[in-house]
Amino acid sequence: MKKVLVIGGTKYLGLEFIKLLNKSNTKLFVASRKKIEVENFITIDRKNQKNLNQLFIDNQFDIVVDFINYSGLDSKILINSINQQEKVPKLILISTVYTYAMPLEIKYDSIYDETSFNPLDYKTSIMDRPHVSYAEGKRNMESYCIQNYRKDKLVILRFPIILGYNDYTRRTHFYIDKIKNNIKINPRNIHKMGSYIFSNEAANSILNFVNSNYYGIYNISFKAISEFDLIKIFCNYYHARLDLILSKNIEFTNTPFTSNFDFIINSNKYNEIFPLGIGFNKALNRELSKI
Repeated sequence: MKKVLVIGGTKYLGLEFIKLLNKSNTKLFVASRKKIEVENFITIDRKNQKNLNQLFIDNQFDIVVDFINYSGLDSKILINSINQQEKVPKLILISTVYTYAMPLEIKYDSIYDETSFNPLDYKTSIMDRPHVSYAEGKRNMESYCIQNYRKDKLVILRFPIILGYNDYTRRTHFYIDKIKNNIKINPRNIHKMGSYIFSNEAANSILNFVNSNYYGIYNISFKAISEFDLIKIFCNYYHARLDLILSKNIEFTNTPFTSNFDFIINSNKYNEIFPLGIGFNKALNRELSKI
């Protein structure tokens, strides 16, 4: 039975993944500062090198899934601790498509595949947050690991905006709140394309790499849609008229989905191995049914 360590993962996507892992043929350990009810929970500060070292001295993990690695420093501390083990575990890092760019900073319509950011060639820094931005921290996280860890033991998963019924960021609920409270809005660049994944599919994708021998960098995303089409799905589900939500007579505003240009993620590399098996509309309606 594989021994799997999850670092962080105590809310939203992480919790969904832990629920799946609990049902699989693995021995699960969760290390975090926030306590959750699992059999093998370890309270730890992942930035404390001594404590993290002891975790790996006391155990021999087969797989490590890191949800809370936000900088080159986090990566350095983690790899130093993993080196306390006799064997090299498979390391799965949860990353973001914002390593390519931020949607409000791109200058033209863009399609990004895994080669659009190459962490192997990136000059990494071990500066920690908040001294670096979220996107820059993730670039440094990826680059430190890929330059200092065995390539045949490393998986980097880049996710776009994650939607789901249990979304603590409230992005999933943004248009629900507008519809239910009859609040009009005039979103900026409403016809620009964006990419999304759902917490269910994201959690299952992580589990796919726990249960397989695939390594490398993967984008994981549904086919891109426009924010306008996203709003239509919300309105259809709640039987709301578009013109009661959208108005051109008020000032433009940014939303959690706003992009200056098309921000499209190519996830063919992942989908050729593990097809998502469900369409975006059906997946969103599934999540809305749980809210």
